[in-house]
Amino acid sequence: METKLYEIAEQYQEALNDLTNLDLPPDVVNDTLEALTGEISLKAWNVAAALLHMEGEAELIRQAEERMSRRRRALENRAAGLREYLKIQMERINIREIRSPQFVIKVKQNPPKVILDDESAIPKNFKREETVVHVDKNGIKQALLSGQLVQGAHLEQETRLDIS
Repeated sequence: METKLYEIAEQYQEALNDLTNLDLPPDVVNDTLEALTGEISLKAWNVAAALLHMEGEAELIRQAEERMSRRRRALENRAAGLREYLKIQMERINIREIRSPQFVIKVKQNPPKVILDDESAIPKNFKREETVVHVDKNGIKQALLSGQLVQGAHLEQETRLDIS
């Protein structure tokens, strides 16, 4: 059975802890660490290769999604244009309905919609005020980096895996 990367890492940590054991000869500890380092390197390479493959495949899928999205929008726009064209032609010759065995085509009235000619002339009882608060994270970051305390905020620095 193949040893898992986390198991090798645990063995490596145990070997490092054994360095403090003065009863073990240094060459035994060094040989163990060297063997585990080789295993870790191989396992890490395999994991990184799989990770890069997955990221590459995900990128290809993202590109395909973008192409499909552009095609969908083009089809939707073309359909909307044809719908408007058909409606205009039916209205032009004053035909409100066309029936066929497959479907019925009708020119219908939409519900009324409000058009604002002059928003400033609208009475106050038809207006509501909204307040939007945006937190300036960049400003907070600069203040914290310069040593200022900002109540309700702190800096955290994480790590990331870089494969280059």
